[in-house]
Amino acid sequence: MNGHNFLKGALMFAALLPLAETGVAAPHTVAEGKVAVIYFSWSKDGNTRFAAETIAHKADAKLFEIKPKKPYSSDFHACCEEAKPECYGKELRPIEQIEGLDLSQFEVVFIGTPNWFGTMAPPVRTFLTENASALQGKALCLFQTNGGGGMQRCAQEFIELLPGHKILPAKDFTGSLIRNSVSDLEQFAADRVTIRAVAYAPVVPPHAPAQR
Repeated sequence: MNGHNFLKGALMFAALLPLAETGVAAPHTVAEGKVAVIYFSWSKDGNTRFAAETIAHKADAKLFEIKPKKPYSSDFHACCEEAKPECYGKELRPIEQIEGLDLSQFEVVFIGTPNWFGTMAPPVRTFLTENASALQGKALCLFQTNGGGGMQRCAQEFIELLPGHKILPAKDFTGSLIRNSVSDLEQFAADRVTIRAVAYAPVVPPHAPAQR
């Protein structure tokens, strides 16, 4: 399916969504090339990378990776020890400039992160903090992969970092099932690749304690 037909189908599907779920008015077409998927993934074959690539392919979106200036350890347990204080302290880990990314080109931006200690990975927090102004006026949507803990604080803190922004409902995916979740990822992309004419009413999930 080419990008034009995908977006057309996505809009037809979105028109059937109940307003209680989206909290918004009628959609209008997103122009070709106006969707971006920006993500951080710990490993080259990571779950968030797979989700980002699947969403970008189906949404005919441009794909960009967030990379920390100092990579995390390739050893999982060492990485956890390194990232844990950053996550609990809501610290900003410095990131590299993303080559070729011009946020002014996009209308819809998907942001992908793994769930680390109940929240988004520090490089994603850094990206959102540094680019909050450039993301203003765009439809923003968080997707998250996790080890079974669900959304936890990720969507809540995403909204808190971007006050006054247009935020679509977030979605979490179980990492161990991600490669069998292609249809769910495709439907998620189809649901969200729309822009609405009025302000968004983001759905804030219940606050959940971090898993330790």
